[in-house]
Amino acid sequence: MTSGSGVEAFRAAVGIGHAVRAARGGEQPVLDVVLAARQLAQAGLVGRAGTPDAHTLSAVVDTLHGLTMVPLAVADRRRRRFALGQLGISLVLVIGECAAVGSGRRAVGGAR
Repeated sequence: MTSGSGVEAFRAAVGIGHAVRAARGGEQPVLDVVLAARQLAQAGLVGRAGTPDAHTLSAVVDTLHGLTMVPLAVADRRRRRFALGQLGISLVLVIGECAAVGSGRRAVGGAR
């Protein structure tokens, strides 16, 4: 098990949560379906690769996602709660991916 597996398990749980919310007809069903697919695919791909580069790219994707939620939170009162939740999840995932990369001998996959 790599040090990133906890992050990928959390990411998969987030994806499943989005799928459940979409199936139950949550407030943002289209966004939930898209995010479920993205989170589950990302968890599988990064978990399979398990390289520092994969975790770094994953952190970049999460950072971009979080940044796209800021204007949504500011401009759309109806989606503000959803956007702020996504921003929080993105922050947790970015921190987790960065921790998974580590440095030197602690890095995923050993020394660089």
